[in-house]
Amino acid sequence: KQDEMNGHRLNCLRKPNAYKARPLNGIWATAPFLHNGAVPTIYDLLSPWSERPPEFYLGSLDYDTMKMGYKSDEAYFKLDTSIKGNSNKGHEFSNKKGKGVIGRLLSETERYELIEYLKDIKTVK
Repeated sequence: KQDEMNGHRLNCLRKPNAYKARPLNGIWATAPFLHNGAVPTIYDLLSPWSERPPEFYLGSLDYDTMKMGYKSDEAYFKLDTSIKGNSNKGHEFSNKKGKGVIGRLLSETERYELIEYLKDIKTVK
């Protein structure tokens, strides 16, 4: 079951010369997500590529506590993910196998449950 939950991937923490992800505590305050900021919320990040918004607005300080990210009402800057360098196609959760897939497809309920879990992570001292 653990292999299935890990998306049938190798344990990257045991592999040499691998990128080690940062801790998740405080993740709520780091939106937008991915290296280029092309995903507005954690909910969208946990969704398959096809369900991620193709464009959204940056600059709002109004926080979406349900989806864990800033609200994307028309604000200061529209990010269009179809423009080269703005792709939101990294780190997908889906039942496909291949490059960029980091975990199995999550139901809507599972996505919201993960968000609630992330909200409760305490800083380790």
